[in-house]
Amino acid sequence: MKKIKILSAICFSFLILACAPVYTINHALPDKPLQIASDEAAHNWAQSEWWYYTGHLNAEDGREFGYELTFFKRITNEDKLPGLFIPVPAHWFKDVGMLGHFAVTDLQNKKFQTAEISNLLTDSKADDQKYDVKIDNWTAREEKGKHLLSAVMKGYKIDLELEALKPAALHGENGIVRKGKEHANYYYSFTKMKTSGTMTVDGRPIQVTGMSWMDHEYGTMKLVYPQSGWDWFSIQLDNHCELMIYLIRNDRDAIIDAGGATFVSPDGQTRWLTKDEIDVKPLSYWHSRQTDSNYPSSWDVHVKSLNLKLHVSPMLAKQEVNLQPMPYWEGSVIIEGTYNDLPVRGKGYVELVGYSKKYPLKYM
Repeated sequence: MKKIKILSAICFSFLILACAPVYTINHALPDKPLQIASDEAAHNWAQSEWWYYTGHLNAEDGREFGYELTFFKRITNEDKLPGLFIPVPAHWFKDVGMLGHFAVTDLQNKKFQTAEISNLLTDSKADDQKYDVKIDNWTAREEKGKHLLSAVMKGYKIDLELEALKPAALHGENGIVRKGKEHANYYYSFTKMKTSGTMTVDGRPIQVTGMSWMDHEYGTMKLVYPQSGWDWFSIQLDNHCELMIYLIRNDRDAIIDAGGATFVSPDGQTRWLTKDEIDVKPLSYWHSRQTDSNYPSSWDVHVKSLNLKLHVSPMLAKQEVNLQPMPYWEGSVIIEGTYNDLPVRGKGYVELVGYSKKYPLKYM
């Protein structure tokens, strides 16, 4: 009987070990400066992490496209899944959950198309030693200083090579951005990436060139009530300046709860701007019946400290990414305005999250 008890205890110990999470999440506020050389790879202490590409491509036949390719990664230690009787720990099924979004704005055909992929039933990788991310046959990796992207959905496929023309822009303080309510995470961008490769449309490959923007964020990305969502702008101007803006909304009190911006000069130098230096004014709206979302659809952007005045408008109104776990608007935009009283033009992307009344943003 004693041997049976000992054997049972050993088996139970092995079961506990087998069900224990592989990684340990660190929710502490970041304080170590970001280091690009080592921080492009995956961080398995960070609860959430994403690598985010947007860009504009010109085809050899004259067509124009916008594209988005995103890889989301989440350590699932603290997440629960619905069970038969009670919720069960998500890490019992996947220690690392991954999700990918791919979208194309086909300007000639006035068409916007999206696709989603996950690692629930397929292979995935997020290397913590080098930048090498994949979900099934969607991939993003760094090789000899260039980023190589590949993704496919019905009707569209991209195989692109991106080369950064400027150093990475570290947002906030040494790459640490505050999100309000005692939350912060790491964030940097390659704001100007020369892009070339192939866009395959309906099975026909076309050579394309253009310019892309890459974001990498990681840490505890958490909104706390009454924060309700965020607006994000990436702006690439024809005078070789770039501007990133993020604003976290508090719709209950109709205020911006947190935010900031980074201005990148032609030589790659960055200037951090507080939310009080930025005035973003929505001018019109587009309504999605599918998700009951009333998205802003054009804006005036004014940065007084830079004498920068911009008008931002979407290339297509309907650029909603209606995918799981929540819908959002992510679209190609065109920009015109003045900088130091001289005319400027440009292109960019805008992301609008938390506007759906049908699928409200969940606090995590």
